[in-house]
Amino acid sequence: MYGSLKTAHGSFRAEDGETCFVQTDERPASEIAQDLDYSTLFALVRTLNPLRMKPEGRPRLHYVFAEVPPDPVQEAVASAGGYLIHKSSLIPHDGLRAPEDIADLALSRIAQRVAAERNLEFTGDHLLQLETELARPPLTDDPAYWRAVFDLGAFAGEALRKVAGGRWIRCDQAGVVPFAFASRFRSEPAQLYVLAKAMKFFANGPEDSLTGFVDLAAPPSPKTSLWSRIFG
Repeated sequence: MYGSLKTAHGSFRAEDGETCFVQTDERPASEIAQDLDYSTLFALVRTLNPLRMKPEGRPRLHYVFAEVPPDPVQEAVASAGGYLIHKSSLIPHDGLRAPEDIADLALSRIAQRVAAERNLEFTGDHLLQLETELARPPLTDDPAYWRAVFDLGAFAGEALRKVAGGRWIRCDQAGVVPFAFASRFRSEPAQLYVLAKAMKFFANGPEDSLTGFVDLAAPPSPKTSLWSRIFG
């Protein structure tokens, strides 16, 4: 399966004395392809997280696949600084992009999928509806939980993009999933920890609704002049 987003599957000491983390994905390539956007995000975060915990030690990360994964997953691992391994051999990958560009596309595609499956539009009202409809996932570090976090956070991100513009960016301060949504908040530039807020929503319920982000990011309605109020 995907494995944990919080920890590496294992680690070993390389011949040069440096730490080498290990992540694994034992799924067939066809199964990875069926959940491609989620698989891409999981691979991206599972590569970034161990490496960013001890940057001063220049750690490495080997991501071991049972079968050669689809190209977007390969790109995610390589772009995040990992090494793709299949049958004890390195899989080279060229044409890397910034991790935030990969995340922005994957989360946008997930949001579009959620909206299409549930017949929703990217509005605050429909975000509230999605919060109500989503089954409360188990509060554990497993794929079902993270898929729910990605679904809700991605939808909120697209709702923000619609009212105020913006995009997903790399942000280590955002928590377990190191991406924030850069947009405008009360007309000022802001980095919004949307995915972290989705985690809080699943832990605490409506008191941590994501709809407040969308409401405050929306531009204020133009004031109606006295003349138009009198004469219509």
